[in-house]
Amino acid sequence: MGWTVLQFLNQQLRCLKENNEWHTYCTLWSMRYILILIILFSSNLFAQGNLGVTFGLNDDNFGTIENISNKIDNYNLDIKNSTGFQFGVFTEIDLITFYIRPELNLIFSKSKNATAYEGNSILDQSINIAEHSYKSTDIQVPVIFGYKILGPISVFAGPAFKYSLSNSSNKFDLEDIKDKYTLSLLLGSRVKFRSLSLGLRYERGLNNKELLIINANGVNLENSNVDITTNKLSLNVSYDIPYGLFKKKNN
Repeated sequence: MGWTVLQFLNQQLRCLKENNEWHTYCTLWSMRYILILIILFSSNLFAQGNLGVTFGLNDDNFGTIENISNKIDNYNLDIKNSTGFQFGVFTEIDLITFYIRPELNLIFSKSKNATAYEGNSILDQSINIAEHSYKSTDIQVPVIFGYKILGPISVFAGPAFKYSLSNSSNKFDLEDIKDKYTLSLLLGSRVKFRSLSLGLRYERGLNNKELLIINANGVNLENSNVDITTNKLSLNVSYDIPYGLFKKKNN
């Protein structure tokens, strides 16, 4: 098992150094590898760990409009609103002081953004507003490595692999996502009491992702993009499923 994990880490270092085409292959390979690990961990579930469900509320800073000419940087629109939630399953392997927790989550996100910009000619000095709502649905496979620091309190970190299922803007026509697989770094802390735990997470994408606005539907946004790089804060609640639910009853 130690040699297998070492192979996995070496592959991730190579992925971060290579180009986008290799990155797509690497992320695909990584997600498949993680799913295999989840199955292997689950086979030893009752001997070393537990199975559970998780739910979270997200504040994701994504969907901003970038690369607008004549943008007014300090114009306060007070319109940004990012919401989202996720739910999923996990298996957690307890290693006394440490723990390993692979998860499989489904994420729903929505973000409302707006940007102010000036007219692009001497005769046109008006202030214009470009705004839209961006929605996305993703599958996420994080692998969390935790360390218990004091009683029920622990800290954790690990990679998170994500696949984009759908995305849309209510006002803009966007280019298709070329690379639907992304790799993020996840950091956080949690407090656990028996079967219930409460955690706070921060997730940051390791590769910047932008979508070109093909048609802004009447708004002058030539060569502009929508930034969909992961930059998320989450509040998560998890519950360990009692072992008794899986045991066969004696007749």
